[in-house]
Parts: sequence; C-alpha cells; structure tokens
Amino acid sequence: MSEAFVLGWEEWVGLPDLDLPAIKAKVDTGAKTSALHAFFVEPFGSASRRMVRFGVHPIPGRNDVKVICTAEVIDHREVTSSNGESEMRYVIRTALKLGERTWPVELTLANRETMSYRMLIGRQAIQDDMLVDPATSFRQPRLSYRRYDIPTRTAEDRRPLTIGLLTRRPDNATNRRIQRVAERRGHKLVMVDRDRVSLFIDTNEPAILLDGETAPHCDALIVRPGRGTPTFSAAVARQFETLGAVVINGPDALLRVSDPLATRQLLARAGIPVPAAAVSSAATNPDAADRHLFADGFSSHALGPLVRHTIVGNRAVAAMSRTSRERDDIHAEAEWRTDDAAVIEVTRAVAERAARVLGLELAGVDAIAGPQGPIVVGVTASPAISLAERVTGAAISEAIVVYLEQTARPVVRV
Repeated sequence: MSEAFVLGWEEWVGLPDLDLPAIKAKVDTGAKTSALHAFFVEPFGSASRRMVRFGVHPIPGRNDVKVICTAEVIDHREVTSSNGESEMRYVIRTALKLGERTWPVELTLANRETMSYRMLIGRQAIQDDMLVDPATSFRQPRLSYRRYDIPTRTAEDRRPLTIGLLTRRPDNATNRRIQRVAERRGHKLVMVDRDRVSLFIDTNEPAILLDGETAPHCDALIVRPGRGTPTFSAAVARQFETLGAVVINGPDALLRVSDPLATRQLLARAGIPVPAAAVSSAATNPDAADRHLFADGFSSHALGPLVRHTIVGNRAVAAMSRTSRERDDIHAEAEWRTDDAAVIEVTRAVAERAARVLGLELAGVDAIAGPQGPIVVGVTASPAISLAERVTGAAISEAIVVYLEQTARPVVRV
C-alpha cells in the first residue's frame, strides 16, 4: 500500500498553465469547490468556445504585482460561499502543481482581495489518496514569491492614505491614539461615527452619508464595532468595500465572530482545539450561549494562565497572561503580566491561526495551555488595545497603521 500524500491546512501551490508559479492556498475540506482570486473577470470568445480573461494579485498586500490570465470557461454557475452568500461565478479547469504532483482541478473565479489566501482548495480537488492534516501546515515543499517580477516600491506607492475609523465612540482614547499615529506618519484619519452614518443603496451610485452629507472617500477602513451584534457596522463596512476601501475587519468576519456558536464550529472544523461543549436549541440567546461556551471551557480546561494575544494582520504583536479565574476583573491592568514567556510562546501560533480562520486582521484571541496543548477559549474583533499597550508596551496602534500602509493603496479621485 502506497504512502498517503499528506496536505496541511495551508500549502504552496503553482498553476503553471496560468503563469502563476507560487500561490499560498488554504486547504478547506469544508468547502466543496476550489476558488482562485480574480480582481477583474472579462468573458470573450465564441458560443462554441467560451473564454475568460482575468487578473490575479498573487501576493497579498502587493496589488502592484499582477498576472493577467486566460482560460477556457467550462461552466458559469451559482456558488454559495461559507457565509451563505450566493453569486454567479465562471468556472475554469487548469493544472494544479503541489509538491511533486500535478493534476487538473476546477476553479471558480472569485474576488478574494480581502482574504489572506488568494486560493482556496476544496474537497473536490483533493484526490482519493490524499490526506489532509488540519493541525499542520506546509507539509509539501515551500515555494517563494521571488518567482514573480516584483517591482520596487516607489514614492507613488507610499503616498498618504485617507483612513476611516468606524466606531461608536470617536473620542475614545484608543481611537484618538490611532488617529495621532496615522497623522504622524503622514496620513489623514477620518472618524466615522456609526450613529451618524446612513447608507444609500443603489446599483449605480452607492453612497455613504455622514449627517446627510457624502462621507469622504477612504482608501482604508478600520472597524472597531464595540460590544453588541455588529449588523449595521458590517453593513457600513460592506459599503466602504463596495466603494473601493480596504477594510479591517471585513463585514463577513465581523458577522462570523459575533456568533459564538459559529465561531466555535469554524475553529473546530479547522482543527483548532476549543473546549468541548454541548449546546441545544434552548441556547437561543447569543449572549447566554457565549457565556456557556466560553465560561465552561475556561473553568474546566484552565490548568495554566490565560494568554491574550492581540493580532494585527494575522500576526501576534502583543501578548499578556493572567492567572485569575474571575471574569469581572479581566480588564484590570494589575491582573495581567508579560513574564510568562513559555506559555505565551506555546499559544502564539494557535492564536494567529484562529484569527486567520475567522478572517480577522485585527483581533484579540484568548488561549490557554491545556493538558493536550494550547486551546482557544475566546476571540473578539474588538481587542482591548489600550490595556494591551499599557501592559506590554507594544505599539499596537502603530502596527495597525503600518499594516494598512502595506495593504492599501491611495486612490486618486478624478
């Protein structure tokens, strides 16, 4: 019996027929179809041979690197994404190279500009003798973005950004600190008070209004939804995306993480350890469900300190730990410490991965070192930035602005 061809939950792949030698892909057995990022899709050809031309930004955060691809269309079908949204997508067939193996796969073309991975490998593309180990990554040889012709950054690339900050509390100390950092680095930051926003939904001319006036165009948007269900915050974020802004955190991620049951299910499906919990239809109150899931898991598994990681751009930029089991003092500065380096390091990778799985580029992830390894016990899209900065001394506000500099490009309005 031959050895299984093992894949991790993320792998480097090549699409040689599309002149894409290196793409970092997420392997998701929960998804049926595979998808490739396309920032424009242009059909052409004849009725007997339908073709499609599309562009790919293979390197996240480097929209100046683009590859124009052409392929034959094999289908145009409705595809439902993981968040339940349906859209019509072109489907192509092309060769996928992973490690020493190459085989044909079907790919749907979708705009994954805000996603961390430019390609998603679904279960239809995984062959019978392949095994996916969701607890590991890069089981096959790594590739490099150096295979692309990467232009040197120019002064034009580093032009000032107009950054929006969506919040319910514009005068909050953390928000003002982010504003000062952005302005010190040469950018303009606009406070977008969620309670003053209205949306004009239109096919041809969608708009965002602040106190009835058209809101300034933003190259990027930071979403700090605060507590509560972020339904309207997600709608505002989606409207900014429609108008071309890079958004952290995006609307789908906000809605995903606001549902504690969905959060736990998605993490568990991705192979990220979470506390075991039994939930019935009686847990109809999201807040009650949240307390049940998180509190029970915390008390039964917390054999070591709780570690809170602050994630910016899929990277943990600050971490602190506490040993108290009381949740009413969780924001007390004196309860947190930074000298438990071993536990912080043990939980770092799983915290970063949890944020990636949920699509969060700005997050707070709580984890503990359980008897079988690190366990994620909480995730929020509204991390306590001020507390983490005071305790750890990390420049989190600066990290947020720097991340936007790397991912957003200023748009000249004409």
